[in-house]
Amino acid sequence: MTFDDIRAEGTGIRVHGNGFIQIDLPNARRLHVWGHPAIPRQVVSTQIHDHRFDFYSFVLRGTIVNVVYRVRTIDHQEPSHTVYTPQARAGEDTVLVPYGPPVKLYPSKAEAILAGDSYRMRAGEVHETFVNQPTATLMLKGDVREMPVRVFCPVGKKPDNDFVRHEVMGEDDLWQIVRDVFA
Repeated sequence: MTFDDIRAEGTGIRVHGNGFIQIDLPNARRLHVWGHPAIPRQVVSTQIHDHRFDFYSFVLRGTIVNVVYRVRTIDHQEPSHTVYTPQARAGEDTVLVPYGPPVKLYPSKAEAILAGDSYRMRAGEVHETFVNQPTATLMLKGDVREMPVRVFCPVGKKPDNDFVRHEVMGEDDLWQIVRDVFA
């Protein structure tokens, strides 16, 4: 997949609050561009989350690290994270609102996925992803399920609900970042 292919097929280019670019493509596909220093991001990281759909993610450029977590309700241990769920506001933007009691998260698997490789996540699995270089991934989304999306924020911190994805960077600048990553 080249930049010209993406530019010709892509719609709805936007910034995600966790510091990556999303581009919708035909056939339930979405391109993500990560790790470019010009991509804006929320002040408080809320990148630990789940999805209401299964997906495959194919690494096109760079390397991504995917960490999967187990979620435990609190018994005798201190919680590590407060649970939120996204609520729609203007456009495709959301705010995070409290959802359920605090929990303790335990990393259960961490995997580095190199360009040319892929990974799969099931709906409801909690994970986060990291990059240390400009990286591009192609996500193939499965069917959406009727279940809440959960986002986890470290205890004592509040999500950055002031971040508005449509106001932080113009489309031309976003496309230039995508071009840079695919150059």
